[in-house]
Amino acid sequence: YVVLALAEARDAGFSIPADLTRQAVDALDQQVRNRSQKPEYYSIPVWNDARALTLYALARHGRVLDGEIDALAAQALAGGLSVEGESQLLRIIATTNRAALRRYRQPLLDRINQRVRVEATTAYLAAPDGDAYDWIFASDTRATAHGLAALIAAGTPADVQPLAERMVRYLMQSRQGGAWASTQDNAAVIDAFRTYHEAFETTSPDFTAQVKVAGKAVVQGRFAGRTLEVAEEQVALSTLPQGQQVPVTIEKSGAGRVYYSLRLQTFSAARLPAAAHGLSVQRQLQRLDDRGQPTGTALPADGSVTLQAGDLVRVTLRLTSPTERNYVVVDDALPAGLEALNTAFRTTNQEAAEQTGQSRWWGSFNHTEIRDDRVLLFADYLGRGEHTYTYLARATTPGTFVHPPAQAEMMYQPEVNGRTATGTLVVQPPQGSGMATR
Repeated sequence: YVVLALAEARDAGFSIPADLTRQAVDALDQQVRNRSQKPEYYSIPVWNDARALTLYALARHGRVLDGEIDALAAQALAGGLSVEGESQLLRIIATTNRAALRRYRQPLLDRINQRVRVEATTAYLAAPDGDAYDWIFASDTRATAHGLAALIAAGTPADVQPLAERMVRYLMQSRQGGAWASTQDNAAVIDAFRTYHEAFETTSPDFTAQVKVAGKAVVQGRFAGRTLEVAEEQVALSTLPQGQQVPVTIEKSGAGRVYYSLRLQTFSAARLPAAAHGLSVQRQLQRLDDRGQPTGTALPADGSVTLQAGDLVRVTLRLTSPTERNYVVVDDALPAGLEALNTAFRTTNQEAAEQTGQSRWWGSFNHTEIRDDRVLLFADYLGRGEHTYTYLARATTPGTFVHPPAQAEMMYQPEVNGRTATGTLVVQPPQGSGMATR
């Protein structure tokens, strides 16, 4: 990292100490050639990633080790490196353009492109699972940043730009409080943004832009220079044509790039199938006996579930995300015949209450609300993988009720969402009561 920083400083026009830089480059050269000097706590794939970064740092100073890069690139194509290591190798090959290494350029480019995950308006690259990569501070944010820089360096602008814009949007939305989760992420993202800026945003903005809805200009503004100014306007639906298609047009006149997002939100009273758009949600009901112990099998709540009035059940929500998320909410709306129980009340079965709560303490739900008509879960930061939350509920009013889907979404990026299917809850009267089911 010091050798990389020296290269960044030199390229930015600063004077760097020549002797110190040469000695540091020589030391790295000697280290990376000794492939067996793997730290004990590094796995082989982690060591390969570390060596790829070292070779990239050396290449930034003109020290291109063809033999080492060739051997590591061959391992990369065989699956021996993560996407971060592959990205470092691709940057070396693309920027140095060595004849001995050109044959790896397209295969590495294809490999990284194939590993990009596109969802809604964003795209990202996933770091490997497992604690082994904690030694090199791997994360989806850093993997996406390194991959973005590599794709820009090696791909053609027309092919790369649409995907690069989605990756930039993912990185921007990964911030909390204006920064990313670690200094490693910060450095990688800023480097990727610099690369994107130099490739696509060298022209200073000087343009006017407007949005038309049904041919009528509803918002417009002039943008000169690089600012954070926003032009916005609210338009009532009652002012738009009803019962027909309403075209939306975005226009720009002048130099520079204009970015926009267009989002449509709809509502429906129809029964809905399960859906997963970046988030996956499952919901199960499990009957409990008087001692709070499970009876029978857990039932998926996206079909028809029959309970007796007075039955105690444990509701299990499983939320799965393939990457880290910020500001996620889960809304589990209750059917009219089911009432959630607050385990803090002494009247709640305490043996059953011991089996409620969540499966993870870090990177999971940090706030929950038990309401009369729903249970809400909130996560400021949601780690990758499965998150389980359980709560208690009791069947109350006899009848047949729609069980609305349990829904999850990112609060500031609602196009990333998921839901269970609509279910049906049948609550039968207590046996011997003589009551009829509606």
